[in-house]
Amino acid sequence: MSQSRIAELATAVAQHTQRVDSYLAEKNLPRPSFDADSPVELGLPPDIEQSRIAAIQASQELNDLLRGPRDLLQVYNFQHNLLVHLQLISRFDIASKVPVDGETTFAELAASTGVNHTALCTILRYGIAYRVFKEPRPGVIAHSAASRQIAEDSRVAGWLAASVDDMWPAAEKVVDALVKWPLAAEPNQTGFSLANETDLSFYSVLDKSPERARHFGSAMSFFTTGDGYSLRHLTDGYPWEKISSGTVVDLGGSHGDAAFALARKYPNLNLIVQELPQVVANSTEKEGLNVKFMVHDLFQEQPVHGADAYLYRWILHNWPEKYCIQALRSLIPALKKGSRVLVMDFMMPPPGVLPNDFDRKLRSMDLTMLEIGNAKERDVGEWKALFEKADSRFVFRGAEQPPGSTLSIIEVTWDD
Repeated sequence: MSQSRIAELATAVAQHTQRVDSYLAEKNLPRPSFDADSPVELGLPPDIEQSRIAAIQASQELNDLLRGPRDLLQVYNFQHNLLVHLQLISRFDIASKVPVDGETTFAELAASTGVNHTALCTILRYGIAYRVFKEPRPGVIAHSAASRQIAEDSRVAGWLAASVDDMWPAAEKVVDALVKWPLAAEPNQTGFSLANETDLSFYSVLDKSPERARHFGSAMSFFTTGDGYSLRHLTDGYPWEKISSGTVVDLGGSHGDAAFALARKYPNLNLIVQELPQVVANSTEKEGLNVKFMVHDLFQEQPVHGADAYLYRWILHNWPEKYCIQALRSLIPALKKGSRVLVMDFMMPPPGVLPNDFDRKLRSMDLTMLEIGNAKERDVGEWKALFEKADSRFVFRGAEQPPGSTLSIIEVTWDD
């Protein structure tokens, strides 16, 4: 008799977990725990890291199967509560009020925050059930591994603030926004717009609120931590030597990090970073690196004519389709035959191809882009179609995901 799926998964969990545990024991490394001094990263080599991931994936599927369809749906009955404790922690800066290597009481927290003692206990004990903080004795609160991260890493705290104050309200209103604006075509007709009662786009709202902008910047810094977003995938993942001493325009290149990385490896390239006035005003050119800054709105006609490449790194996924088309068409007067348009961005896989936990993360990212800007993550067919709609003279040359990179590099040339 063939083995059942739940038995297969249980075996996989056991085998892969044992492999990780044996490695940690062999190297005398600390085991993961929920304690405040638990290691943040296990630092596993690639082959053992694959076992860690496989154990997570198998245990998630096993959990879902054993719940059954009705119980699986009931799990979501109370998901509306899932961020309440995180919002309380963020809003009242509770992580910093609990000593990193000590403890305090719920009563002391209630007094310092001015929040009703009973309400505070209700919310924080919900968080403790999700491993955020712990209650070593009744009425006493101390850090867990997760809450300590909030206290010690400003990027994590920023991610938390942006999630609970910007993304969560936008998510709650996204369906209402689709009722009001069913075409989902404008960046200021979104769940975020309704939640904030504004006719400004998400990024325009951030521009007017330094604190929210700071939180979002910290959130993005935390989100892009890790090798998957390393600039080495940009510098090593495309044959820049083919451009030789040509000109590369980095549209929406922020403060120039990507351009500086390219300039260090390819000093003969002529690099121009184009950004909005306030970004350029706060950017600094680096001595010895061939990088210049230029004020430009990517939706206006491109002023740099005849460049060898125009780069959009993690830019177009922020905009609804018609705005992406407008941005691409704004390049056309400046393009020469053979000019490259390079896009480094997410490449969505076909549904069901990735393991379920990865698929959930990608679909969450796609949904977030809808909630805050009526934007989206695209698959290869959608990227090709975008350029075709912009102009038939754009020739799609292909897309490649550099090994280890979260983002793919799409190459398009201009054939006029």
